[in-house]
Amino acid sequence: MTCDPENRQLLAGFDDILQHRLKECQDLPSFVLELQDILDDISFAHVKLSLPSPNFYRRVIQEIDSIGWNNLAHVGADLTQLKFRIFDHAGREHIIEVALAVNYPKVEPKATADMPCVVDFGWDEGATLKTLLHHYEEAILQYQDFWTIMEDLDKTFWIMEPENPCRSDTFRRIALGGHCSLSVTIDPLAPRSIPECRFFGSDATITPIRSKLTSNIYKWNKAKLLTENLIEILDIVFPLPEVNAQDDISVSCGICYTFRLPDNDPTNKSFGKEGSIPDRACDNGNCGRPFHTDCLVEWMRTISTTRQSFDVLFGECPYCSHPMAVKLRRA
Repeated sequence: MTCDPENRQLLAGFDDILQHRLKECQDLPSFVLELQDILDDISFAHVKLSLPSPNFYRRVIQEIDSIGWNNLAHVGADLTQLKFRIFDHAGREHIIEVALAVNYPKVEPKATADMPCVVDFGWDEGATLKTLLHHYEEAILQYQDFWTIMEDLDKTFWIMEPENPCRSDTFRRIALGGHCSLSVTIDPLAPRSIPECRFFGSDATITPIRSKLTSNIYKWNKAKLLTENLIEILDIVFPLPEVNAQDDISVSCGICYTFRLPDNDPTNKSFGKEGSIPDRACDNGNCGRPFHTDCLVEWMRTISTTRQSFDVLFGECPYCSHPMAVKLRRA
């Protein structure tokens, strides 16, 4: 069999396989398809990885020497994947992940870290890995008070969301008891300022608490921790994990009877992991049952008396038949 030199070189040593396939094929078109599959497999196996040059290894090793090998938390086999550790003033360990191109330093390295804002380290001529880490050290210094505030929130209150807080998370959803909760979003560069607050629960329960926030907001003291301000201004007894049982905050959805729904949106980073928690509640003060928005939408769609106006469904609470409205999520 004759073929072009490139394919003949690829097929060298595979004569027995070709003869076997040729005998099994009933016609020429089927053999051509078989030949294409063989060539594809062989071509994939012959792909040569682009490895860094000796100068790349020499430079990276010199730069790690300058930084200090004790600051290196992980290194990939080809030195293109590095993880550095930085300790802040409170003793927190921060991991900076760095990916290097094979033609580094001509190509700017990619760096990521668990921080509330993206660090713009720039990459000028003459910059090194030590320069990059210096930018991250300065950024970490900016967020010291922010992390102190967030750690105090996690220690003091019953945190419903995020389930496993990261240093990049700027919000906390705090259990208030009685099917209610408060979501606070903190400015990482001004963590002692008044946060953005959003209440979840029945109007009958959260209206008095919201009124206290409005009338007492003048008491907000930036010299105090966020927890101290919330306790004083809201003037309520917060449920605590070490004192109250899960049933005391009653946050399971009244329809699916679970607390957290799995995230089934493949476009989200959390796809396949645990997702939303109940974010709607019946406004009847004697009921106040919490629901996942998605569960409530599905429930209302099965009831013939439910009506829809634009993207809002108007129906009834599954438990007490009190009027409820739920907004459809945009696709």
